[in-house]
Formats: sequence, C-alpha cells, structure tokens
Amino acid sequence: MGKRFLQNKTAVITVLIVLLVAVVGIFAPVIAPNDPYETNIINKFADYSLEYPLGTDQLGRCVLSRMIYGIRPTLGLAILTMLGTIGIGAILGIIAGYFRGIVEEIIMRVVDIMLSFPSQIMVFAVVALLGVSVQNVIIANVFIKWAWYARMIRTGVMQYRDRNFVQFSRCVGMPERFILFKHLLPSITSDLAVLASLDVGWAIINISTLSFLGLGVQAPTPEWGAMLNEAKEVLTSNPVQMIAPGIAIVALVCCFNLMGDALRDVLDPKEVKQ
Repeated sequence: MGKRFLQNKTAVITVLIVLLVAVVGIFAPVIAPNDPYETNIINKFADYSLEYPLGTDQLGRCVLSRMIYGIRPTLGLAILTMLGTIGIGAILGIIAGYFRGIVEEIIMRVVDIMLSFPSQIMVFAVVALLGVSVQNVIIANVFIKWAWYARMIRTGVMQYRDRNFVQFSRCVGMPERFILFKHLLPSITSDLAVLASLDVGWAIINISTLSFLGLGVQAPTPEWGAMLNEAKEVLTSNPVQMIAPGIAIVALVCCFNLMGDALRDVLDPKEVKQ
C-alpha cells in the first residue's frame, strides 16, 4: 500500500500540502512576520512589502500574519468537527449494520429524520438556539452531519458482516466485541479514511460560512471566514482584502477533496494490480 501511495502523485502532493499547512499553523508564532492583533490605523491598506508581504487590512494589521494564525481555528475546528461526525457516525453505523433488527430500525429511522431537514438551515437553527460560540458551531455541525456518515458506514458494514471470516468467528464463539473491532472496523478503515478527508473540506466551508455570517469565530480572532466577514465591510473601497482568505479557503478545500479521491484510489482493493 505504501508503494501504491507513493506512485499516486495526487495523493502525495495533497498530503504534503495539508501537512505543510498544519505545520505552518502550529508554528504560527515563529513563522508569522508580525503580531496579527497589532493595529495601526495610520498604516491601513498598506501595499505589499517585505514587512507586510500581503499588505495590511482596514485596521493596519498584517494580513499574512492573520492568515497564518487563521490556520489554527480554520483547520483545527474542521478536524474536531470531522472527529465528532466520523466518531458518532462510525459507532452507530457499525451497530446498525452488524446487529440489524430492531436496533437497526431505531437508528436508521433517526437517521432518516435527521436527513429530512436541510443541513445548512439546521446548523443555523442549532447555533441560534445554543448561542454564538465556537463550541456551539462544532456541536451544530456534528449534530447535523453524523447521520449521513452513519448511513454510509452501515452500508459498508453490511458488505462484510456475512463474509467467511466473520461467520467463522461467530461459529467458534468469539464475542461480538472482538468481531466488531478486529474484523469489521479494520475492513471499513479505507472507507473511513476517505470520508474523513472529504468531511474536513466540508467542515472548513461550513465553519468559514458561519464565521462570515458572524455566527462562528468572532473578531478579532484571526480566522479565514471571519477575515472575509471583516473584508466585506470595505468591499467597495478595497476589494483586494477578500482575495487572500478567499483563495486560501478554496485551495485548502480543493486539496482535501482531491486527497479524498486519491486515497480512495490508493486504498481501494479493486485497484491493486495483479
């Protein structure tokens, strides 16, 4: 599998880009050229220079420094959202797909109810109900998205639950816990990896959208969606302010989507060369 991964240029490039972005975000205090919170009204809308490589915003703050610091909330919150949705979806999907019967009926009817509502409207409703905060943004996204992953993972589990290795474990009296964690979970690991990479891209868009609308990360915290929210106030006088965060969001989401497609090709056993 490692050899197939290295042969897939898209997978290698996208993983390296994501890792590079994550490292830059982790070491933001060392890499950022200026304090992202330092304001200087006299120096607002400064042109590109060595001191300010991407110029300054309407408050004279270094745009590049805010972009670098913005990686932490943008990518960090997306990963937390992904872990929550995949975690809940995987547990309920595995239970529903393996045990079937009344357990499956209850879980899947709840899933059907959750999927019957428009996801974005439900996210807004949950945030409005719980209040505007970063924690509530994560809760809202996890609450809405887990049902989709539970259905996807249940379908994958149903493909393996009647395989010979699972039937053999049942015949020799292995406990259900052993079958679930030693057979079924490893069998759907590739599906989980692909879903996780795609989910991070979705979460970045959703969190940035909420921040842009003023329902997510609040100013003056540097976050790409919040930076777009601040930039829209000067859209007519200085539209350039929206370029950097806008391109960053699009590029990172595209990177995660391409990585998901590439990982699917790498991990799909049908792609193994004979």
